[in-house]
Amino acid sequence: MDKREGELRYAEVLHIPINGIAATRAKILSALRSIDFVGWSTHEESGRLDRRAYTRFAAGQASIFSRREMKEADTAAVSILVDCSFSMNFEDTPRIQTAQTIAIHLASIIGKSNAAFAINGFHGSTRRETQGDIEVKTQKVEFIPFKQWNESIQKAAPKLGLMEKFASSGTPDYSAIYDKLDELARRPEARKIFFLVTDAESYRVEHMKFLQDFADKRGIKIVAIGIGDTQVTKCFRNADNVFSPQDMASKSFGNILKAIA
Repeated sequence: MDKREGELRYAEVLHIPINGIAATRAKILSALRSIDFVGWSTHEESGRLDRRAYTRFAAGQASIFSRREMKEADTAAVSILVDCSFSMNFEDTPRIQTAQTIAIHLASIIGKSNAAFAINGFHGSTRRETQGDIEVKTQKVEFIPFKQWNESIQKAAPKLGLMEKFASSGTPDYSAIYDKLDELARRPEARKIFFLVTDAESYRVEHMKFLQDFADKRGIKIVAIGIGDTQVTKCFRNADNVFSPQDMASKSFGNILKAIA
């Protein structure tokens, strides 16, 4: 596919105005911010005089000073998973365009932090077979690496700009989500956030709740963004349905971001 076309489309999408996006940006950056914890180490023999140590000084002790102590800041990792199935191409304004706009604006915001992040699309197939009285479902997932962990946003921009061209095939959602949650869980960062962007409407709710539990046990915060009228709010704790990129600045979207801070 044409790199220049992707760069132009990326720039076009990035400059789509979203009224009120500043509040959303502040909430996301607050959740990702690496804070240097500054404390004081006491009982030192040099540094700043500790006024609370006068009694030790009177007793002849030399450890009457304190020094600033820096502790390593928390780090964060963010994984964004975008549904690129064929259904995302339905309607006059394809949902993949809304998903693309959300993903690019999220990337722009996260790129202003020190967080490591990756953006993947997914599609594939689901196969059902009956073995006796048991229905067995197998899923085959194809991931599209729009931005890899160690890749700069500048290098990833052409691929993100071409995201809307990848909507095809089925929606092997369970396997795709599980795989990327497991990948995120193995990251060394202290804070982990997983954004899911999808239009899926026929979830097996108990399966998705298992994935929510899986994430909880590994310290991963899930933010599920449904494109259109989806079931994400029934499946995930922090979830909201959006109908256009402008909804990224809505009160309900802001509430789910507060929950991950």
